[in-house]
Amino acid sequence: MNEKIYRKLHNALTANDYESVRKIAENELKRIGAMDEYYFYLALVSDDMKEKRDLYTKAIAQNPDFMDAYLNRGLVHNELKDYENSIKDYDKAIELDPKCALAYNNRGYTKYKMQDYKGALKDYNKAILLNPKLSIALDNKAKLVSEVCLEDDSTFSEKYYLSLGIGDVNKGNFTEAVENFNEALKYNPLSSLVHFYRGVAFQSMNKIDEAIDAYTKSIEINKKMIDAYFNRGQLLFKDNPKQAMDDFVTAVALDPKFIDAYYSIAAIQKNMGQYKEAVQNLDKILEIEPNAVNAKALKKLIMNKYM
Repeated sequence: MNEKIYRKLHNALTANDYESVRKIAENELKRIGAMDEYYFYLALVSDDMKEKRDLYTKAIAQNPDFMDAYLNRGLVHNELKDYENSIKDYDKAIELDPKCALAYNNRGYTKYKMQDYKGALKDYNKAILLNPKLSIALDNKAKLVSEVCLEDDSTFSEKYYLSLGIGDVNKGNFTEAVENFNEALKYNPLSSLVHFYRGVAFQSMNKIDEAIDAYTKSIEINKKMIDAYFNRGQLLFKDNPKQAMDDFVTAVALDPKFIDAYYSIAAIQKNMGQYKEAVQNLDKILEIEPNAVNAKALKKLIMNKYM
C-alpha cells in the first residue's frame, strides 16, 4: 500500500474518525486497485458484525494470505458465536505465521468459549511462550485457571522464564536475562538450554569465567550442545588453545558443515605452525561455501607467507 495512504488511514483510526477511513478507502485504496485493503478497512470501521464478516471475506478472496483479515474475521466469528469458523480462521493465521502469539491467544479464547479448557490453556501457554509479555494472554490464562481446576504444563514455568531471558538477551538486557535464567533453573536445574543461554548472557557481559562454567554445565547435561562447544572454544581460544581445539573439533564432528568451527580450527593450526592442516580445513570450508571470504583470505595469507 502507498505509504502516504497508510499514514492517512493510521491517523484517522487513531482519532476514531471512521468516516475519514471510509472516504480514504473509497477515494484512494479503490483508485489504486488495493481491493484487499479496501475491503479490510471498510470492515474495520463497520458497526455491523455480519457486514464486517462479509467484508473480511471479500478481502481474503482478493488476498488468500491476508493474515490480519483472518485474525479479525476470527474475532467476528467469535462474536457471532460461530466458534467452528473462528477456529478455522485462527488455524489459517497460525499456518501463515506460526510465531503469531496473538493468533494462539485468540484461538485459546475461542476454545474457552467452547468450554475446551485444556485446549484453551495449551494455546494461552503457546502465546505466552512466543511473547512472554503479551498481557492479554497472561490475563486470559489467569482468568481460566481461576475459574477451572486445571493442571498446568509441568514445564511451563521453566519455558516461560527461558523465553523471558532470551527476549532480554535479544534486547541487550543481560543482567535481567541472567535473573530470568536463574528462575528457570529453579524449575529445572538440568536444562542444558537454560545453562547455554545463561552462558550467552555472561559472555555478552564479558564475565568469561561464569560463561565458561555455564557452557560446561550445558555440555555436561547434553553432550550434543554444538553451540556450547563452539562458544566455549571461542572463550578459550587465546589462553587455552588446546582445549579450544578440542571444542571446535567436537563441534564439527557433531555438525560437519559448521563453517565457523572449521575456521577456528584453521586459525589455531596457523598459530601453531600447522600450515598444511590449516589449509586443509580452510579447503573444507570452501567446499561447503565457495564464496567464504574469510577462509579465502586466511588461505591466501598462509599460502603466500608460510608455504
